[in-house]
Amino acid sequence: MTPMTADRLRRIHDVTDNFFFWQGLRWIPLGTAMLAYAFMRSVDFSTASDAREWIALSLFALALWLSTSVLGRYYARHFGRVRGDASRHVVRTSVKWFLVYPAIVVAMLVDLELVPPLIVSGLAYALAIEAYRQSTGGGRAHYTAFAIGLVAFSILPLFGAAPVGRSGLTPLIGIIGLIYIVGGVLDHRELVRVLAPIEEERHVASV
Repeated sequence: MTPMTADRLRRIHDVTDNFFFWQGLRWIPLGTAMLAYAFMRSVDFSTASDAREWIALSLFALALWLSTSVLGRYYARHFGRVRGDASRHVVRTSVKWFLVYPAIVVAMLVDLELVPPLIVSGLAYALAIEAYRQSTGGGRAHYTAFAIGLVAFSILPLFGAAPVGRSGLTPLIGIIGLIYIVGGVLDHRELVRVLAPIEEERHVASV
């Protein structure tokens, strides 16, 4: 058990206020599906292209079921349920749906249609990951490291070390999948650490 301090109380508040986003094991199935999809796109199988797309769709459906149903029950059983207050996160929700997601879609279209000399989608994802970290309770320095890594990957084509256009998006999908997996494991470890049992204060009664 660990003692309760003001800093730890504030950290617990940050985590429980963003409880869903700290349930890292939820991201592992989705990351695995993304890795599998990137692998299938990068390897020349004898399977028809349509069949590969259906396999990938099935993998994502399975990953979604594991993330929401199976792992959702796991977290409810081991950590309880937290009733979120949506009014506390109106700005985050609006920015996510009206700025971050559209920016990622536009970046992917730029990579596919204009084929710039670097991977714009990677830069968009890097900014999105750091914004995600800051808006869901902070901490978790691994996301900052992931964002820096994505920036480095995105500029590799400038040195002839990575492809651009559609060919550049396939490894990016795999990298994002790996980030989901590693980040999920680290998020779960941090959740367990922050919500560890609290040491009760000992009171000595005077006689």
